[in-house]
Amino acid sequence: MDINVITGVVGAVTGVAGGVTGCVALLQTRRGNKLSKEANGSAEEANRIAAESKLVAERANGLAGKANEIAADANSISQRALSVTADQTVHKWRVEYDGDTSTVFLVNDCPNTARDVAAFVRFKDQTVAKRRVDEVAPFGEIALESEFFSQQILEDQAGIDRLNAQPGFAYLGRGSCRVTVHVAYTTELGARRNDEVEQRLTNGKRH
Repeated sequence: MDINVITGVVGAVTGVAGGVTGCVALLQTRRGNKLSKEANGSAEEANRIAAESKLVAERANGLAGKANEIAADANSISQRALSVTADQTVHKWRVEYDGDTSTVFLVNDCPNTARDVAAFVRFKDQTVAKRRVDEVAPFGEIALESEFFSQQILEDQAGIDRLNAQPGFAYLGRGSCRVTVHVAYTTELGARRNDEVEQRLTNGKRH
């Protein structure tokens, strides 16, 4: 066979093989690009999921912190409630009256401080004096001044005098005014209490 023919055949075969190889390489390249894009997409999705997971974790930590705060507050309230329930503090209140100044004195006759104290004096169905103070120290007092006390005592004395002016009648009593002093207060441990003291007021120096 002629050498030129043989060379031509070999060249043709080689060209065909090269073309096939090129096509295969092109297909592999396209496939590789597609896989690379898919890999990049997967990586982006993974990053997105990781970011969302981090955000969820941060929110979970925040909620856990708030839950701990709420639990601590609940424990504090519970402890306070137990303290108030166990509070056996006893306050004794005493009423004194000074006829010269027409003043009722509500005395905290015990060694314990009373806080947020509200006191008012009632005569029959009316309030004739009231006062509110932040606290009353042990053996301290609240002064409730009102001309009503002395006027009522004078009126009562005038009624007694009229009775005694009648023939054959003698009454040895003194003019007075019976009142009820109400007091609401908070103990040192936080318990809210209410007490009342009845007292007969008569004119004269403080007694």
